[in-house]
Amino acid sequence: MFNVLSIGKSGLKANQYKMDGIADELANVTTDGYKKRTISFQELMLDQDVNVGTKSGISKTDFSPGVLTQSEGTFDMAIDGEGFFGVKDSNGNLMLTRNGAFYADAENNIRNQSGDILQIEYFTSINEWEGRDVTISENGSIKGGADNETLGRVMLYMPENLANLTAIGEGRFTLSPDENLIEQTENPALFGKIRQNFIEGSNADMTRAMTEMIITQRAYSLNASTIQSTDELMQLINDIKR
Repeated sequence: MFNVLSIGKSGLKANQYKMDGIADELANVTTDGYKKRTISFQELMLDQDVNVGTKSGISKTDFSPGVLTQSEGTFDMAIDGEGFFGVKDSNGNLMLTRNGAFYADAENNIRNQSGDILQIEYFTSINEWEGRDVTISENGSIKGGADNETLGRVMLYMPENLANLTAIGEGRFTLSPDENLIEQTENPALFGKIRQNFIEGSNADMTRAMTEMIITQRAYSLNASTIQSTDELMQLINDIKR
């Protein structure tokens, strides 16, 4: 009977974790570049014959693309296909992201809303860009001025294994230390096309998430009822002993 209480407790904990994941997905329905995470359940076994409950955990991040929406920002970009933008923080750490909402700061650095700097291969000094109408082609080439001079190129990256990416918030991911990173210049065929004046939205599915929430709430309620019924039965047994 004590196993029933333990199984019910594990069910409550697992479904609470699942609910946390659903809440995170719903909260980021409108977050640009957000990638939802898949929560899976696993059976807990004491041995080959005895089940002692369940547990849940993040099985993987879903990197399916979000919907591209038009934007007016000069440096707003979306990737139509595979690949990630590279950004570096103030410590020089490289991160990958699908959130292409970038802007030029007072020093003409191209940054995201977190202050990370977009990785660009510069052909001319960024200070010479000021005052030019900048266009960004599908392969990332940045051109501007009356002579349509090539000023630089937006770099795209791809890890060999997406499963080795770790989410750190705000649509950014870090790589495992031993993970190899492929650059667009090494194999352009692996990468999608850059769309200037577009932003990739969240890939969260509100309808699916709401359905999952109802199912999870029901499962949580059933586990709570199991614990309550077991507790009442144990109380009845104790009363009989007296």
